[in-house]
Amino acid sequence: MSSDFDFLIGNWRVFNSRLKTLFNDCTDWINFESIHHEHRLKSGNGNFATHHYIEDKTLYERSVIRSYNSKFDYWKIDRLDNMTNLMMAPLTGTFWRNKGAFLSRGALGTKNILVWVEWTKICDSFASWEQAMSADNGKTWETNWVMEFSRIDLSNQ
Repeated sequence: MSSDFDFLIGNWRVFNSRLKTLFNDCTDWINFESIHHEHRLKSGNGNFATHHYIEDKTLYERSVIRSYNSKFDYWKIDRLDNMTNLMMAPLTGTFWRNKGAFLSRGALGTKNILVWVEWTKICDSFASWEQAMSADNGKTWETNWVMEFSRIDLSNQ
């Protein structure tokens, strides 16, 4: 339904945990905070977000456009960022029972990969996002990024 991502509308502080390196049995995680701003598209069929964080004195930004296809009941999620060297097609998927699941094909360097994203623990003040990747066409998956969203009010700042 076109309101599935409305829980994200507003401002969020995000605690991120990201694997230091991918696809080499890494167990070292990088932790950092970021800020996420979400707006509903005026057309009513999706949302637009910006996500910012600073690492090593460099500002990183991700823009996300989520559009809903009511005919087939699925979401298409396009990401534009300078956060990673991941190249991928839009994520597609849907929500059920307060959980969203989305899949895409992409490339990380010379590796062809699958990208799986899940939204869980969704409520008015909190949500959890997790990303996993597979370099063997889905036989095995490596969770490489987890984000915990906590709502903030910027009206007094």
